[in-house]
Amino acid sequence: MPEILLHSYAARIKEMIRNDQHDEALAHCQHILRQYPKQVEIYCLMGEACLEMEMYREAIECFQRTLGADPENLISRVGLGIILGEQGMLPEAIWQMERAFELAPGNTRCVASSNASIPNVMAWKRLG
Repeated sequence: MPEILLHSYAARIKEMIRNDQHDEALAHCQHILRQYPKQVEIYCLMGEACLEMEMYREAIECFQRTLGADPENLISRVGLGIILGEQGMLPEAIWQMERAFELAPGNTRCVASSNASIPNVMAWKRLG
C-alpha cells in the first residue's frame, strides 16, 4: 500500500467533497479515523461530507467533535449554522453564524456560498 502524508490525504478528501464524491470522501474519513481517532481536521471533513449528503445527525456529531477540540473552526460553525437553520432552530443557527462571522468577518464567500439557508437565517434575525 502506498504511503501518503496525512495532510495530502486530507487535501484529496477535500477535493472529493468539492467534486460531489461524498460517499468516497466519507469512507476515506472513516478509514483515517480508525487509525488516527484524534485527527480533528478529518472530523470536520467528515462533517462536510455528511452535510452534503443531508446526514444531519452525523454531521452535527462531527462538527461538535471538531469544535470540542478547536472552538474556532469556521467550517464547523458554518456547518452547524446551516443544519440548525434547515431544522428550524433559528436562534441556535444564528448563534453559530454569529460566531462564524466573528471568526472571519471578511470571509463572506465561505458563508454565502455554503447554503441558501444562511440568508434566511440572517434575515430572520433582522426581523426578530
